[in-house]
Amino acid sequence: MKSKKSTSALLLIGGGADAVDVRYASGFSAPDPFLFVRRGEEDFLLVSALEMGRALKLGPAISCVTPDALELPPNARRDLGRQAAAFLEKMGCKKALVSPRCPIGVVRRMEKSGLRVKVLKDPVFAERAVKDPAEIRALRQAQRATAHAMKTAMGLIAGAEIGGDGDLILDGAPLTSERVRYLVSVGLLEKQFHAEEIIVAGGDQGTDPHERGTGPLRAGELIVLDIFPRSEVTGYWGDMTRTVIRGRPSAAQRKQYRTVLAAQKAALARVAPGVTGAEIHQTVCDVFAEAGYETDRVDGVPQGFIHSTGHGVGLEIHEGPSVSPAGGPLQAGQVITIEPGLYYPGVGGVRIEDTVVVTEEGCSLLATCPKRFVL
Repeated sequence: MKSKKSTSALLLIGGGADAVDVRYASGFSAPDPFLFVRRGEEDFLLVSALEMGRALKLGPAISCVTPDALELPPNARRDLGRQAAAFLEKMGCKKALVSPRCPIGVVRRMEKSGLRVKVLKDPVFAERAVKDPAEIRALRQAQRATAHAMKTAMGLIAGAEIGGDGDLILDGAPLTSERVRYLVSVGLLEKQFHAEEIIVAGGDQGTDPHERGTGPLRAGELIVLDIFPRSEVTGYWGDMTRTVIRGRPSAAQRKQYRTVLAAQKAALARVAPGVTGAEIHQTVCDVFAEAGYETDRVDGVPQGFIHSTGHGVGLEIHEGPSVSPAGGPLQAGQVITIEPGLYYPGVGGVRIEDTVVVTEEGCSLLATCPKRFVL
């Protein structure tokens, strides 16, 4: 456990509070909590004997230790706070740097042992916002899987017949939100992707942006399809939304869709290094305002454009940078979504989303998928 003499060390909890940051820093993940420590240029993993074999495969760049090396009493070997305090003391550290998500119990235990604890600001690794080539490849793979899943969902709706009562019927049975979600999920699992919160929301259900959707899908109603799966191999996410309708849309539905599509095109055209997320968001607001769409509350329920234009995507589905009124200047290599939407009960919800990488010239789609409105 040789290391350069330093009195402070970064301590993060993998498999729990800081799992994503630990995976970014070390490439290691595990189902149970473990500790990651960085002192100067040296990295350490404190993992159970069950995980030591996998941890050692990371190579000599990371030193791996089990709690047994800390000589803790049996009743303390599973206590992360006791492990952290003993490990840092063994390294001669006087100060621990932790994330804002570090459990208070771990902090208190380290303080009780005499360590000074400093809580860092988020993000712990600001460099996560700009993706390297390997990360962009992983994100492109994730978005291609997402696009394939979206085509599956659209194909199910397009292939459904319209029943006498307006419900969509596929292979003799009602086509429900749950059925579409299940079939899309199975396809993603076959590609080693997992998506828990797929949105298939028809009619007024689609006016709530995070409503997953339930029950039969119906002709003549807007259907919001939002798919965001995570790779079980790399940990990176994809994110895509389409809005479709089976049957003939009303004039109000058609106008709403065309306006959201125009807003997305305008926003994508604005993406470039140095342009702020706030400026891109305002571009969307301007398109909506010029088309006569207002954002307000009706009976206490928000309607109109009620969310930000986009967000960063990486090891987390929502991370920096922000494409919102608070969004700062973009940088080449950042990966963001552009997803304007309009939501009006009685008409329905429309959201169209793509994930792009910011390039030196503008932006590039990570994957393509048709924007077919009428199926």
